[in-house]
Amino acid sequence: MKTCLKIITVSLISLSLLYSCNSGKKALQQGNYSEAVFTSVQRLRDNADSKKSQETLDQAYPLAISTFKLEIEQSLKSTDPFKYSGIADRYETMNRMADEIRHCPAALKIVRNPESFTEEGAAARLKAAPESYDAAISFLQQGTRPSAKEAYYRFLSADKYVPGYKDVKQKIAQAKLDATLKVVVEQVPVPGRYKLSSDFFYDQVYTLLNKTSKREFVEFYNPETAKQLPYVDEILRMEFDDFVVGSTYDKESEKEFTSKDSVKTGQATINGQKVDVFDRVKAKLTTHRREVVSTGVLLVQIVEAKTNKPTATQKFPGTFTWFSEWAGFNGDSRALSQQQLELCKRKPVMPPPPQDLFLEFTKPIYEQLKGFLNNYYKNIQ
Repeated sequence: MKTCLKIITVSLISLSLLYSCNSGKKALQQGNYSEAVFTSVQRLRDNADSKKSQETLDQAYPLAISTFKLEIEQSLKSTDPFKYSGIADRYETMNRMADEIRHCPAALKIVRNPESFTEEGAAARLKAAPESYDAAISFLQQGTRPSAKEAYYRFLSADKYVPGYKDVKQKIAQAKLDATLKVVVEQVPVPGRYKLSSDFFYDQVYTLLNKTSKREFVEFYNPETAKQLPYVDEILRMEFDDFVVGSTYDKESEKEFTSKDSVKTGQATINGQKVDVFDRVKAKLTTHRREVVSTGVLLVQIVEAKTNKPTATQKFPGTFTWFSEWAGFNGDSRALSQQQLELCKRKPVMPPPPQDLFLEFTKPIYEQLKGFLNNYYKNIQ
């Protein structure tokens, strides 16, 4: 039902543009007479001399009018509770066809007197509005999210037929609220010294849910804004089930290196003459590495608010390792590479503050959480 209502609200002019690349002749052969009219008129705007479009319009327009008139007669005799909605839509389509033709000189040469049904369409809309409105009220009274969705679309339909019908604007807002899954995103509890980083993580998640969500019937609230709601449907809870920040590990290794080539190591006197002495030299390199490891697991639960029972539970691990390396040596520096010599110039440095380390290990957690939340809510409409 929702799909049909959405289709009704689509502009038929937009439909003509959508199908302009298709053959109007094909639409005619398939019995889609109004589509054939819109397509052929669009083609005639692009090419007024198109014989195929002229022939298609000449055949399709009278068939579209006669078919719609017959369907309207049949609807008037039926017991369909929404018959005037269908009748109003048919009159609207016929009026749009006439309007499109009047605004295309090439089309007017084919259909010289396109029919308008302004009064008939207005009368049908006056009867269609209460049809949709009354049906919407019945759906709304059922008190479920699915029925509220149906009510929302029916109220929109009523407002389309007669703008501002009764209190339809307020009813649209009420139905939308009742149809929407309201999710409160709770803060992440952590010790005070990590609060700033935890708040940043929370803000990332909250922004993700609200900015990337294109779902019409899902809304996310922080705890403060949720207090203004009459009720919430779900609670998104996040808690660091286990985390350690700043575990320090020092490692030391020694290794002896010998130069690849012989280098000058001194001089010697041979036969009364001084000559340079070459040999391969050695150095013992002592390398130090300090690692500061931060790790944790985020427990995520989506909880049904009424029962406080989890509908989904997942854990996401994250790890970040900060490190610092420096070195020293004994022996001849020429035995070492340039990279090793640069390492020897370094001094031990202080690790980042705990707040930063906390934030770093949550980054891989956030990436996993994004996929989980998107998958969970993607089918909510």
